[in-house]
Amino acid sequence: MLSENDYKKLSAPGSVALVGVTSRVGKGSNNPLEVLLEWGYQGKIYPVNPKGGSILGHRAYTSVLDIPEVPDSAVICAPRDAVPKLFSDCAAKGIKLVSITAQGFFDGDDKGILMQEEILNIASERGIRILGPNTLGVVNNLDGYCTSFMRFINPTSAVGILCQSGVFVVGASQICTGIGLLIDTGNTSDIEFSDLLGHFARDPRLKVINMHMESLRNGQKFMRAARDAAALKPVVIFKTGSSPAGSVAASSHTGSLAGEDKVFDTAFKQCGLLRVGDTEELNDLNKIFSTFNGINGNRVGVISISGGAAIMAVDACSRYGLELATLSKPTMDLMGEMFPEWAHCGNPVDMWPASMFHGYHYTYSRILNALLADPQVDSVICITCSFLEKERDFLDATEIIRDAAAANPGKPIVAWTYGGRFEEYAREFEKENNVVYYYSLDRAARALSGLYKYHHLIKKKDIQPVSLPANPGQVIVEKILAGKTGNLAQTDAFRILESYGIPVARWEMAENIDEAVSHAEKIGYPVSIKVSSPDIIHKSDAGGVRLNIGGAQQLKDAYQEMLQDINNKRPGAKIDGMVIQEYLRGGTELLLGCKKDSQFGPVLAFGAGGVFTEIFKDISLRIPPLSREEIIEMIEETKVSQILAGARGAQKANIEVLINCLISLSQLVLANPSISEMDINPILAYPDRVVALDARIALESSH
Repeated sequence: MLSENDYKKLSAPGSVALVGVTSRVGKGSNNPLEVLLEWGYQGKIYPVNPKGGSILGHRAYTSVLDIPEVPDSAVICAPRDAVPKLFSDCAAKGIKLVSITAQGFFDGDDKGILMQEEILNIASERGIRILGPNTLGVVNNLDGYCTSFMRFINPTSAVGILCQSGVFVVGASQICTGIGLLIDTGNTSDIEFSDLLGHFARDPRLKVINMHMESLRNGQKFMRAARDAAALKPVVIFKTGSSPAGSVAASSHTGSLAGEDKVFDTAFKQCGLLRVGDTEELNDLNKIFSTFNGINGNRVGVISISGGAAIMAVDACSRYGLELATLSKPTMDLMGEMFPEWAHCGNPVDMWPASMFHGYHYTYSRILNALLADPQVDSVICITCSFLEKERDFLDATEIIRDAAAANPGKPIVAWTYGGRFEEYAREFEKENNVVYYYSLDRAARALSGLYKYHHLIKKKDIQPVSLPANPGQVIVEKILAGKTGNLAQTDAFRILESYGIPVARWEMAENIDEAVSHAEKIGYPVSIKVSSPDIIHKSDAGGVRLNIGGAQQLKDAYQEMLQDINNKRPGAKIDGMVIQEYLRGGTELLLGCKKDSQFGPVLAFGAGGVFTEIFKDISLRIPPLSREEIIEMIEETKVSQILAGARGAQKANIEVLINCLISLSQLVLANPSISEMDINPILAYPDRVVALDARIALESSH
């Protein structure tokens, strides 16, 4: 993480050098000095321009070396080819924090890549931290500091933003409800999200952290920082590059490859981050997190002038996992007094029948305050109607709702209106910062759900990883792996599993028919026979599997048929022999696996196994190390977990044994980074045990 001193120099320095700043001013000049002065920056500013002279009343130094003191920070705002020399000057001056705005380094051509490597080498030697290149820098409304050369609408908010694109700088007013503190990391040559998250999380002026991520260099480092940050305040992340085309674009833009989106999804979930699919959802969550400090539960009360709108709200709540509150007796008694006998009383509350007897404003106020006072209601959705002509709008309930919110500050209120003048209503509702207005009931329910998820499913959850002890089987595994690359023989894969305590169905390796018959008699019929070949991954597709063989002659015939099938389907494949294995009936076919991700390292997979694994795609992912609770969640996420639990009369599986297998698998892949892929498929789950029938392990090309 960035040190406290370096973070201060980056986000709110006492002095800054603008290195390579233009002498042009006015419209189209893109002069960061103009922006900094407009912001009322109180620190010392040192413009550096080779022509010298004066810029906007500030002396311009011809070189950073001529500045009379060592500035806290330097912003190099010159074209790409001038940057290496200017950076060397900053290093010689002793400046320890440098931002680089120019594009075309790792995100550009070969020349740019070499330039960035040169800069990073100097930085490493001199202990300099770098923001960028390709960054719009820092926008700090909280301390009056901005290094962007662009002017933009800039309302202040309690939102902290970490991003990898200028769109979040210029568009923050509509994307993120404004900026409290924003840092654009650019192509993250040095300073990255994990360096900054902790500082944002500990800043009491920020209520929510936004992240815009295109790519990532060090997944494990990011996860450690993200876990710590999410424990302190909500972190909402918008990850782009989720489509294949978007992934390529993200790579080009930041100079770093984007990983598989499902793995990113898994990492975010494990860290307690709230992922959004678009900037609209990002904005909606910002509003609710900036307004409310918590929520007691997910029980929602709905008050509406329209029965149809009330039903729409109920449907929206159901979509996002919110429950309709069961109202307490005092609340029901109050409504019983106010409603006519023929009207339905309950939640959602269609208050129109009562308003015909007691007046609209009186009825709305009494019922809303009753809902807010009800201990069985955790939040309220308020629905009102508006007319286009304000002078005729006798249904305006904004003041009633704001007053009720002020009198009951512990419960979130979200509002929606239909009819017209939505922008005006939004401003009126949010004037006192105690009610949040949304432009649809779906968005209102989604935001309430996000508030609930963070405070009850994330913040209260222990999301710190466990430390796993060494497995005693590691000594054997190291001997098996020594000197090997590529696909391991199946016999080696079986021995590795057995070394780590993962049961494998009894097996023997046969190099000819006679050995096959001998091994089968030793194991006991029925048996299965499977080809062992580093060149054949999917044995069934190559004709390399025969099951339920009941005797010696059947085994001999199967052996010959398999050799012929494999020769036809996979000519030239290297065959080490045939694995003779006990044939097991029943059980639930599962898959346990692992794939090494370029950003996050080993990623475990669990789900439905067998030959249809890739068709059903019933798979759950996790990044180890894992706690026992995370493994249970991993299992329960899948549909096959219902079968393991005994659905439709199925035999219940021994979940404890399965959990232990996943723990062992986690130990195995963490202790052996040369493993690039592993499939245990199928592994059969029984009421008393689990047994692996097949396994494939692939190693990196060199280790």
